[in-house]
Amino acid sequence: MKHIDLNAAALRLLAAPAVLILAHSHPDGDTLGSAWALAHALRALGKPVRVLCEDRIPAMFAFMAGGLAQAALENAYIVSVDAAEESLLGDVFAREYHGRVDLNIDHHATNGLYAKDNFIDPSASASAEIIGELIDAMGVPMTSHIASCIYAGISTDTGCFRYANTTARSHLWAARCMELGVETEPLDRAFFENETKTYLALERMAFDNLRYFCDGRVALVAVTQDMFRRSGSNDEEYIKIVARVKNIEGVLAGAAIREKEDGSYKISMRTHPPVDAAAICARMGGGGHLRAAGAASDLPLEETIAMVVRNIEEALT
Repeated sequence: MKHIDLNAAALRLLAAPAVLILAHSHPDGDTLGSAWALAHALRALGKPVRVLCEDRIPAMFAFMAGGLAQAALENAYIVSVDAAEESLLGDVFAREYHGRVDLNIDHHATNGLYAKDNFIDPSASASAEIIGELIDAMGVPMTSHIASCIYAGISTDTGCFRYANTTARSHLWAARCMELGVETEPLDRAFFENETKTYLALERMAFDNLRYFCDGRVALVAVTQDMFRRSGSNDEEYIKIVARVKNIEGVLAGAAIREKEDGSYKISMRTHPPVDAAAICARMGGGGHLRAAGAASDLPLEETIAMVVRNIEEALT
């Protein structure tokens, strides 16, 4: 397992006869934008390509495929995008592709370097920034559709350019996408403003049980499978709740806990300075970014909540 740079990653892809691209499970705009931008660029080079994700693609990101035919592949070069750990590919894919990923492209500083070659750039606000630069390095013309996938990845991972990971580089990429004809307003409206009735029902249930800790500096909500059933909502809508917890006045660390179908729990954390979300989640076997990170738990819900609060309390002292 070794690090490689931009040019080496470009050469690997240019040499590949066919490419299979893996997005992480519970896909967000960055993993999907990165996967599809790369797929369209490789197809422009005449390469057979396929994008796979273990979970359902949220409707707001369906435009990314853009009619690209999914090729049937044999002996493909396997690339993962925006997945810091092999386990994040999902339970099924993590087993199926264990030890088989040829190139891992990511921006998480906590990346586990599980592929044969790893191109990791923690200075990027989103993996989509890296993919854009990789497409340039391969000499593929940047089309409006490829740019729309890249914009989606950057916008969603920076919270529409509001989060602390936003950089001048992020804005330069946004400007380039706009110059290429990407209409950013309808995309951002779909990503951040449109609310379904099912989501609003789920949000009400979640925040009816909002808990505060550490004199109001920590806020936590838990969403159970029963709430999903009663609201009619789903995982792709739940992601909005994660960001909302952090936005409460006086809160430095917001945590959202989601019960998975198998009864285990996914912990998502968002923080304000000086709280390091990645460091807190690393104590629980997870990781991520300085202000956005996650972990998993097989403990019962109340024990999971106690573990999360204990680790945040230790970070605040």
